[in-house]
Amino acid sequence: MAIEPSFSVLLARHPPVLVAAGQCYGRQDVPLAPGWEAFVERWTGQGTVYASPAQRCQRAAALLAGEAPVLTDERLLEMDFGAWEGQSWSDIPREALDDWASDPFRYRPGGGENVETLIARINAFWRDIVEKAACCRVVTHGGPLRVMAALAENRDFRMEDPAPPQGETILLHFFNKNGSFVAQKQPLR
Repeated sequence: MAIEPSFSVLLARHPPVLVAAGQCYGRQDVPLAPGWEAFVERWTGQGTVYASPAQRCQRAAALLAGEAPVLTDERLLEMDFGAWEGQSWSDIPREALDDWASDPFRYRPGGGENVETLIARINAFWRDIVEKAACCRVVTHGGPLRVMAALAENRDFRMEDPAPPQGETILLHFFNKNGSFVAQKQPLR
């Protein structure tokens, strides 16, 4: 007899966007690519829908939620690349990229946000949804999803952790084991 999960969380990365190849964008509002709706139509899950304030997430979350409200949460924003936003990665000075590579957790690319700050705000969001122990759906960005995937595996975030492709999802089933919740990841296509 299979044990039923206590609750499930669908993690969704916004659908593909229209940006120039090699463009740095994080907080920059970029448009969704034509046909983005087909990605959301494949997403499943139940419960409250949380989304980053970015339009690429809000539009996808609204379609996913249907008539239900979407709860916007600032903590789900992508990392802020400051003055680098909108620039081509090849136009960013090499020494600045080297500085970031030498201290990736504390360096503030383009004067924006550092990875430590991203991790702290995603940790806070994660604690909130796990404490609620209710099914939900989360529409956000690659950076936050990389952190949440590490949290689901009960380990520290690593810079090499991959993000799911745009438009893809991960379904997490949470099981109550001795008074705390353990997540089991189920990739969806």
